[in-house]
Amino acid sequence: MKTNIICLVSAMLFVFAGCSDDFLDRTPSDQVSSATFFTQQKDLEYAVNAAYASIGFNNWGTDYGYSTDLLRIEAITDNALDHHSWNEGYRLADGTASSYDWYVESRWMERYRGIQRVNRILEGADGVTDINEDYKARLLAEAKFLRAFFYFDLVYLFGDVPFLTNSIAPEDTTPTEGADGEKEAAEAAKRTDKAIIMDAIVKDLTESATNLPSSYSSEDLGRVTKGAALSLKARILLYQEKWGEAAIAAKEVMDLGVYTIYPSYGKMFTYEGISNSEVIFDLQELKEKQWNFTMQNYGPNSAGGWSSGCPMQSLVDSYECTDGKTISESALFDPNNPYANRDPRMTYSILYPGNDWRGGVYNTIPGATYPGKEIVAGDDLTDGTGGQWNKTATGYNWLKYISEEDIDNGDYWNGSIHYILIRYAEVLLTYAEAKIENNDIDQSVFDAINEVRQRADVNMPAVAAGKSQDELRTILRRERRVELAFEGLRLMDIRRWKIAEDVMPGVPKGLTYTDPNSGTQVTLSWGTRVFDKNKHYVWPIPQAEIDITHIEQNPGW
Repeated sequence: MKTNIICLVSAMLFVFAGCSDDFLDRTPSDQVSSATFFTQQKDLEYAVNAAYASIGFNNWGTDYGYSTDLLRIEAITDNALDHHSWNEGYRLADGTASSYDWYVESRWMERYRGIQRVNRILEGADGVTDINEDYKARLLAEAKFLRAFFYFDLVYLFGDVPFLTNSIAPEDTTPTEGADGEKEAAEAAKRTDKAIIMDAIVKDLTESATNLPSSYSSEDLGRVTKGAALSLKARILLYQEKWGEAAIAAKEVMDLGVYTIYPSYGKMFTYEGISNSEVIFDLQELKEKQWNFTMQNYGPNSAGGWSSGCPMQSLVDSYECTDGKTISESALFDPNNPYANRDPRMTYSILYPGNDWRGGVYNTIPGATYPGKEIVAGDDLTDGTGGQWNKTATGYNWLKYISEEDIDNGDYWNGSIHYILIRYAEVLLTYAEAKIENNDIDQSVFDAINEVRQRADVNMPAVAAGKSQDELRTILRRERRVELAFEGLRLMDIRRWKIAEDVMPGVPKGLTYTDPNSGTQVTLSWGTRVFDKNKHYVWPIPQAEIDITHIEQNPGW
């Protein structure tokens, strides 16, 4: 008799994993039965808090460090590359992944773990009677938001997936011997058209928004708000190309009057920027807990980092010059000094040769000099300092989310900068894109884009009226790329715009420099990427799932 439990559900059985006394950290440490658990208000609170813990995931098997794997998604796009072949996602980027990929399986399992937690909450909530009904409605609205978040992630990664709105018990997914048992298991994991799933979760988000507050007091920061529900709804509608509805949802967020563009892009992704005016929804990392090792994973070699995701030249080239023109159009662009006179967001997001860093300058170019400034040792590709395998493969490192404070305190494995999942700039760009694609172009489109471009420490020239739909589409897509770099949204963008087949294949390239010894030009590169448009717009269904349920694999996998 088969005793395996499909990975979809095995991830879901331990619904109420342990936490601590803080808002995301209150779950009882003992296993509890859903049949007896929901009797008191505190039970429902514990369960909802446990569902929040499934937002991020870390396939190192630890409770924290969730942002580490969420950030890893950037290296599966044309924004960055991971040159460590042992890292999850490496093969997804170069086209050699399979249904046995650990990262694929982890994402699938953890998302369904969260869905199972929410489904049990929604089923068991009626048993709780010692609770204010408005408060109860709010908790259930939070839970529905989380389920929508998990399902949207699954849909954009895997396409059609099993749509479970009821919890599943082990006996429903452990097939007995014979045809009947196999049929039962297959029914538990039947795939649903992604359009049906997205319509359903949009409906959930619409209903949830009516029961959620616009903001919380300090002890509840990080919980889902009305703005978060409407923002996620706008994101999903944009993905569905329901332009008019997406614009309306985004405008509802704008009209709340709760969020504003934070004046400092440079500080937004630091400790100083936590819970700033632009944040709509984020991961509330706890300083006293271990295993948020963003610095360790993505920091440069000179600071002890592993350079696990390195920005690519194509991303660097996307940043405009300070006159608002691209590097191919601007008279300000100097190929001999390519990082001067550029959009300040590049300086705040990427460590490039000559960027101020740790009391000196970051440098990867052999033989380079910076008069009056000291080069920070360890990143020069040929200086022999530190582990060569931990040096960037492109000549660039990420600066966004890399904290000098963590470095100074030795918190390589214990950072706690909150990872922003939804922020107001994205909402403004969603609004603008939806209006552009709907050919409903008015001044509000320019206002939304320019509000993002002209925050105090960026202050890029305004996009002037009079642009055509095609011109605005190009501007908007570039704006999303540079504004939201290293925030996990580029993969979704290149898929929904159907440009992955154009931007992903070939040799991923980094910077070009002149070798001081030979005088020849060297372009940093790493491997070759393959992208099959008939296959790679979705990930493979994990093989462990297929082996038990015989669920149909995605085409080509």
